[in-house]
Amino acid sequence: MPVAGWILLGVIAAVVGVWQYVIHKYTHGPSNCIGCGKCDKTGICILTGKPVGPRRKQDGK
Repeated sequence: MPVAGWILLGVIAAVVGVWQYVIHKYTHGPSNCIGCGKCDKTGICILTGKPVGPRRKQDGK
């Protein structure tokens, strides 16, 4: 029975890892971005003080 528990734990850990990858695969910008939107207006991140590149235009706006 203990071997089955370890196998189940490994499967659950693998599923959680794949799930996290799928969720965060399309994340853009620096990992510390808070999404304030000020860099779109000024071109400079308020957290790092560094210039950011041009943003991709979204359709429908």
